[in-house]
Amino acid sequence: MREIKLTNSMSGEKEVFQPKVAGKVSMYSCGPTVYDFIHVGNLRAAITSDLIFRSLKKFGFDVTYVRNYTDVDDKIIKRANEEKVDASEISKRFISEVEKDYALAGLLEPTHKTTVSGHMAEIIVMIKSIIENGNAYVTDDGEVLFSVSSFKPYGKLSGKKLEDLIAGARVEVSEKKRSPADFSLWKPAKRGEPSWDSPWGKGRPGWHIECSAMASRWLGDELDIHHGGSDLIFPHHENEIAQSECASQHAPYVRYWLHNAMLNINAEKMSKSLGNFISARSFLAQYGQEVTRMMMLSSHYRSIADFNEEVVATASSSLQRLYEAKEKALKLLAVKARLTDQRTEALWAEFLADCQKCSEEIHSNMANDFNSPGVLGAVFTLVRAFNRTVSEPRAEVSASAVLGAQELIRVLEEDLGGYLGLGRQNPSAVLAKLSELKLSSHTSAGGPSASEDEIRSLIDARTAAKGSKNYAEADRIRAELDSKGIVIKDSPQGTTWNYK
Repeated sequence: MREIKLTNSMSGEKEVFQPKVAGKVSMYSCGPTVYDFIHVGNLRAAITSDLIFRSLKKFGFDVTYVRNYTDVDDKIIKRANEEKVDASEISKRFISEVEKDYALAGLLEPTHKTTVSGHMAEIIVMIKSIIENGNAYVTDDGEVLFSVSSFKPYGKLSGKKLEDLIAGARVEVSEKKRSPADFSLWKPAKRGEPSWDSPWGKGRPGWHIECSAMASRWLGDELDIHHGGSDLIFPHHENEIAQSECASQHAPYVRYWLHNAMLNINAEKMSKSLGNFISARSFLAQYGQEVTRMMMLSSHYRSIADFNEEVVATASSSLQRLYEAKEKALKLLAVKARLTDQRTEALWAEFLADCQKCSEEIHSNMANDFNSPGVLGAVFTLVRAFNRTVSEPRAEVSASAVLGAQELIRVLEEDLGGYLGLGRQNPSAVLAKLSELKLSSHTSAGGPSASEDEIRSLIDARTAAKGSKNYAEADRIRAELDSKGIVIKDSPQGTTWNYK
């Protein structure tokens, strides 16, 4: 099996991946709190988790993948009180809505989808173990608090020091706590809130204990991979480590911590509290699955991604080039092939070698910390090679052209599709959607002054001019496109365009 390297948040370094059991992977990913529709920032975390899951399966691992829903939370209770309904009604409603968004985004089904309310027995058992092991205490009103000072390695994930946390605590910290840094494992029941029976009285779990209990129930005391957004490193994941290792008396709780960076909107963090979020549902409805995944996966999962109109336009143009190539390849398969001259056959033989090289680059990039931008770069290099080869005289009727077309489709559907979930759709459907998007985006700005065929023809002519070092002609064509209201952008993947 190929060597895989992952950037482990615990060490901050890229490490060779070695699961606890050879050939098998246990993986947990923190899902959303279900009190509202998710936004595209939440969707980035979900697509990252899907990328990891797909990749591990593609590498041949037997993966047990758990993704949770937080269905017991203050935000859920607040919304339930506002709507004068039971909290479970809110959580069930939005679990259903999130599932619809995940399906629209093309996410694979995890092995287990878990909820806090469905694991209350496991949560209570884990809290009892933590108390018995001397790492938690019960207050007079029935709250169970974790004693952070009892866990010496506390802070090993986030790098935070206990003394700094205590020094930075607010004056009005609850007097019930032995230390300001202690956190709640079980909260006593409040009037009008959902509650469950426990040895400490009726109440509900604190936020952090839920993931520890659910992960332990389905994956055991030592997980191979734990994924989540970088905003969860502290306090959520730090507290998970403390709880889990104190409950099981086993370390490490997780072998590899993987965290995706945030998605910004116009260089500002996207969040519901800031009011600058775009719902995943509205984005998926407008742009579709392929554009959404292309946009998300064009940045490395550990890099902050900025969401703006230009990013969406670039993703759309990139996707268009990919599916136009696939459409050409499918048309080649429908042509009756015949032998042609040696030059044409040699060109297609060279392209077949390019396909082999591209496949290897895809596998290598994914084995290198799930480098999706590297994968896309390799694929678009192959697409350019295909377009050059198919433009040769009589290439469309070459016997080798059929093999080349078949191999391009295989790379797109099996390699790119297997890892990134892109390139597997019907070209006509995707291209029609992209055409519809471009039409809607520029119609409101005064209508087009050039057809898409004319724009593509001018861009191809400019590319040819640059290839022959006729830069004056290339500049003239750029100016002509600009006069028609077309903005073009050159990148290593080729030239993309959009209406002003």
